[in-house]
Amino acid sequence: MSKKISLFLAALLVASFTGCAAPQETTETPVEGEEQTTPAGDINLEEVNEFLNTSAGLGPGSIGNVVQVIPHAHIDGPKNETPFYAFVNFKYTARDYIKYQVTYLSCTCRSADVNFWQTAYIELSLPSSRKIEDAEVVTLSFDKDSTDHYLGGFWGDSNPTPAGVTYETFKTEYLPFFEGKNQAYMKAISTIWDIKAEDYTTGEGRTDLTIDTFSGSSVSANNIIRIINALMDYHATDEFFQ
Repeated sequence: MSKKISLFLAALLVASFTGCAAPQETTETPVEGEEQTTPAGDINLEEVNEFLNTSAGLGPGSIGNVVQVIPHAHIDGPKNETPFYAFVNFKYTARDYIKYQVTYLSCTCRSADVNFWQTAYIELSLPSSRKIEDAEVVTLSFDKDSTDHYLGGFWGDSNPTPAGVTYETFKTEYLPFFEGKNQAYMKAISTIWDIKAEDYTTGEGRTDLTIDTFSGSSVSANNIIRIINALMDYHATDEFFQ
């Protein structure tokens, strides 16, 4: 008898959470500039980030650094875009730049048991003009930080990629291209196919390089661009630029 009562109470509890009717779809069109919320309209990303930085040992003045969930547009091999989130799990303001760690999902063509995320260590400048368009990528790494002492990043994509491109090739040929590029330049590109050949080969030791090296590894290459741009958007919210 007690078992039957327990089952009845469990069913009643589930019903109270789910309701009897199917949820109604909304046809309301989002208004540009308004804070994005869940379909239920009960929470938004700003509130999520506020909670993360005030409810535990994270945030200003705590034992952990400020963290942030940031939106970005993930792009796959066939160029399908999916709204996604990345996690800024470290932020530290130095004199003329800010250090960040940002963790995100790049390659999604692998099976779920090896669908690993990766972490980029990125330093973005605080320009004397105080204009976000002048902010530059100072350091971009998926292993050591700029002091070459601490492991600030982690490469989670395939190594090598299915096209045979190793992380070492990304590290020596692709990542250095973005160092020194400002926000204005980054906002003008979205994929590797937006990078002009003459731009890619500019700089010491880059004459014989080609962006086509990464055309068969576009998911890794393109999402690096996407995550830099997403982080630049977050960088722009820092009080330095206000």
